[in-house]
Amino acid sequence: MNTAKSRSPARYLGNALVLGVLVLLALPMEAVAHGERAQLASMRMRTLHWFDIEVSPVRVNVGDTIVITGKFIPSEFWPEQLPSVTDTAFLNVGAPGPKFIRVHSEVNGVPMIRSTAFEPGKLYEFKSVVRARVPGRYHIHPLLNVKDAGTLVGKGSWVEVEPSPTGEPFTNEITTLTGETVDLENVGLKSVIGWHLVWILVGVAFLAYWLAKPELFIPRYMRVRNLGPEQANTMITRRDFLAGGIFFTISMVLILAGYLWAEHKYPVTIPLQTGKVGVPGRPVPSGPLVVEVENANYELAGRSLTMRMKLANEGDSPIEIREFVTANIRFINGPAAAAGVVENEELVAGDSLHSSVSTIAPGQHVDVVLRAEDSLWETQRMTGLIHDPDSRFAGLLVYRDAEGKRYYQEVGGSILPKFF
Repeated sequence: MNTAKSRSPARYLGNALVLGVLVLLALPMEAVAHGERAQLASMRMRTLHWFDIEVSPVRVNVGDTIVITGKFIPSEFWPEQLPSVTDTAFLNVGAPGPKFIRVHSEVNGVPMIRSTAFEPGKLYEFKSVVRARVPGRYHIHPLLNVKDAGTLVGKGSWVEVEPSPTGEPFTNEITTLTGETVDLENVGLKSVIGWHLVWILVGVAFLAYWLAKPELFIPRYMRVRNLGPEQANTMITRRDFLAGGIFFTISMVLILAGYLWAEHKYPVTIPLQTGKVGVPGRPVPSGPLVVEVENANYELAGRSLTMRMKLANEGDSPIEIREFVTANIRFINGPAAAAGVVENEELVAGDSLHSSVSTIAPGQHVDVVLRAEDSLWETQRMTGLIHDPDSRFAGLLVYRDAEGKRYYQEVGGSILPKFF
């Protein structure tokens, strides 16, 4: 026996690696990943432009409410291969499991109990109110679920939920249409447990009958192979047919009994509503700036997006370019960053927007080179846009007039990668 070979360093190293992986998998770790990074860069840039998202407060106790507000504009550069928000969409809140309950939500003042549809190029302001259920630290997002397209994720914020000061468990009491007050945290819980136990017993009995037969998987396979497929039905005996009929009858009786029991206990019910509600879009405050994108390229080495545009100020006030917003990332120029527009936000790149012309006088027509440059292109996995078969980009150009009023203008078009 060659013991030297069996005790080689490579063998010890392999065993150590396997053991290390198993130990890491067994250790509990806090989930800190951001799910929106997994989405395609082109999808995040050309579907919804989320901005002005605020979550308040960020430190609460169990039972307290959290308000999520913000705005979004459906892009006019929406990918043709992706189902659009013009069909069916639903405003939601993303959290790691049932840690919150939603109390209220609205878009442009319209309650969002049902689904709706949105118009590209229009402004929508939303508000969602949630209550904290479970202590912990969570990353919550506004979401828009789009039919056949999936979930579009807005900018998230970390929220700290502490236990209730009184130590009381979370309750969610409501008054039904019949005047009865119930706690949705445990209403009908006994019925749910009871019916689960009934169906588990039926399932276990069904499996026990077949598992008790002497000929199970391999013997039956061997018989079918030896006798031929046409002889497979001969292995099912009269007793098997009788047992199957009994289990079928029991299942039908339980289903009918459950239906009659529910009708008797809850005689007044309302079906789940599936209709859509209309939400009128508001015009985007685009201001007097006329924008024409000539071309754009993304430089991999510099992690920057460069846009060459023709800008015309048709107003009577100077226009100052301040931000470029795309895929939840805000690229801000130096003056805006120095003014403390945003502090301590992970998706804000300060002093990262560089323009060849920062202020456009009234009536002025200029050629502008605008560059959004920051490592967030890499950390947010936005470099994948160069691998898209439809290489296009979109984003919001944010500028203001002399009075400080903000305007938004969507820009977009084809983009070429620049490797050197």
